[in-house]
Amino acid sequence: MLNDLKNFAAQQVGRVLTSDATQRVLSNQQVQTLMLRAINLRAESRDLVERRVQGVASALDLVTRDDITALKRTIRALEDTIDDLREELIEAQEKARAQALAEADAAAAAASTEPGEAEAARKPARTRKKSGRAAKAGGSAA
Repeated sequence: MLNDLKNFAAQQVGRVLTSDATQRVLSNQQVQTLMLRAINLRAESRDLVERRVQGVASALDLVTRDDITALKRTIRALEDTIDDLREELIEAQEKARAQALAEADAAAAAASTEPGEAEAARKPARTRKKSGRAAKAGGSAA
């Protein structure tokens, strides 16, 4: 039923706008000037009301539509920055894992190909412990 009403109204407006009388009135320079002034007056009044509302909101320290828009823009920018940082972190972690695996593989390969060096690397640690005990024994005797 609402669609029928819309269609009927559209047909009637179309008939009025296409009539010769309407065309003569709309083509009149004075009518065009008045219509343009009415349109401009509406825009000017809307701007005036918007400025007054912003002035009152500012005076009362209220949040305005522009404040909310700016805040939304800032939030979106921060979310984008967080996403970028997450991606960088993931890439850095993957790179660190790959480097750690490569170092572990290199160490394992070195240990398996040269067993004498692996034993030599272990002996100084044992020697250090023994020398530490010897130092204690020497320190007690003195």
